[in-house]
Amino acid sequence: MKFSYRSALALGVAALGFAPGAWAQGCVLCYTSLASSGPGAMHAFQMAMFALLIPALLLFLAVFFLIFRRARTTPTAGAVSSGRVYRVRVSSSAKPLEGRA
Repeated sequence: MKFSYRSALALGVAALGFAPGAWAQGCVLCYTSLASSGPGAMHAFQMAMFALLIPALLLFLAVFFLIFRRARTTPTAGAVSSGRVYRVRVSSSAKPLEGRA
């Protein structure tokens, strides 16, 4: 069965949504201390969490993109992938190195 990108994304979001640790309201001590500080402190805390999410998300997406891009490239000369041998095309204008044994 082949999954599309949309269904895989929806499945991942649903899995994270049902995880109790992903909601981040489990810490009663943090919530009560912020609630007693006033609405300004709660807003500042929420913006700080959002600001800390951005670098982590960008790092994750960059690594995911590099892995995805690397998986789509063809192997180099002589590499064996699933029983197939890939060869590199060499132009006829290539000259051998001289003076080396």
